[in-house]
Amino acid sequence: MKAILWILGSIGTIVIAIILLFIYEMTPNASMETKAKELGEGYIQKHFDGQAEVYDVLYDNMGNHEFDYAAKVTHKKTGVSFLIYETRDFQVMKDTYASSYYEEQIERDLQPFVKDMDDVVSHLVHISDVPDKYQGEDSLPDFKDLNIVPNVIIDLDRAALDDDEQKMEELFVFMKENLRIERGGGRFVYDPSSGDEMLQMSY
Repeated sequence: MKAILWILGSIGTIVIAIILLFIYEMTPNASMETKAKELGEGYIQKHFDGQAEVYDVLYDNMGNHEFDYAAKVTHKKTGVSFLIYETRDFQVMKDTYASSYYEEQIERDLQPFVKDMDDVVSHLVHISDVPDKYQGEDSLPDFKDLNIVPNVIIDLDRAALDDDEQKMEELFVFMKENLRIERGGGRFVYDPSSGDEMLQMSY
């Protein structure tokens, strides 16, 4: 009986230790947040002539990005929100201003198409191929002059429909004819309760 209690006690101790470790890893470190803000502010002065401000810090506790902490920044003139961070592996400073700027612009330009769709919860654009030469730059060319490949994600409050592929093709036509985007992708994300897998296409 004592052996069983000892085993149960040991298991309980291990479980508690795992839970505490998980909580610790999920909780931001205050000193690292301060460092991220300071790095962001220094980067702003060096590259954006002070025309942006840090308003918060993003802690990536899931390892989804190439950083652990990033300064969340707003550009004073354009209102674009973006990130400034030091990469986890190589300690290189980077920013997402250019990609965020183009993403917000394309999201606005897509509004006429999206507003005619039913059951749209939200739409957003993701761009990952902005040339590195635009790091630290806020004087940017029109996205139509760049060979970027945006991906449009449309979140829908419904299940999949038979004509969704046709609707996606119509989206691509709109992007090519109205936005002059030669290549891109799209994704319809359905209500989770429907059990339908997302529709993903490209052109």
